Amino acid sequence: MSSGSRRSDNTFLGYAIVLGALIALVVLITVVVDSGRSEQIPTVDYTPDALTLSEIAPYQAYAPDQDQLPEGWTPTSSRLNDGGALTEEEPTEPVRWSVGFATPEDRHAAFHISDADPDAFIAEVTMRGEPDGESTINGQVWERRYNEVEDERSLVLRTDDATLIVSGGASYEELETLAGALEPQTPAQE
Repeated sequence: MSSGSRRSDNTFLGYAIVLGALIALVVLITVVVDSGRSEQIPTVDYTPDALTLSEIAPYQAYAPDQDQLPEGWTPTSSRLNDGGALTEEEPTEPVRWSVGFATPEDRHAAFHISDADPDAFIAEVTMRGEPDGESTINGQVWERRYNEVEDERSLVLRTDDATLIVSGGASYEELETLAGALEPQTPAQE
């Protein structure tokens, strides 16, 4: 009987060692995965696009002034469509710029500007958002729009030669913060 008892003890000991090794492996994997989970928000420098826009746009260009945005606003994207403009030539299509941000509340907000057809541009960017009141920012009245299905809010300002839109999943308060940070841009002097 003693040989059977030793065999079962050895078998149990072998299972215990394998089980211990598996638990150690799971703990190690959990630690490695958790350490890699810290969110890394990509940051972009939108200054070159803002400068290019000010040089080629047939309208007054605006850009968010990073110094006027509270801490925690992170620029995450910048896309400039130059409208086919070549050096020292007028654009043949609408000039459009969009710059996106992650807000301190971990939501998305973006600024868009273009001289495209205002109604079509507004419908596209606001995702056909419905009028939802007004916001007064720096003395200018912006139209609020809301798309309930997508839970997207937008602020729209029509100027004589361009349409400015601040939009995203952010709250109206956050969108107003971004709109309040917009500054007119002037081309660099050569």
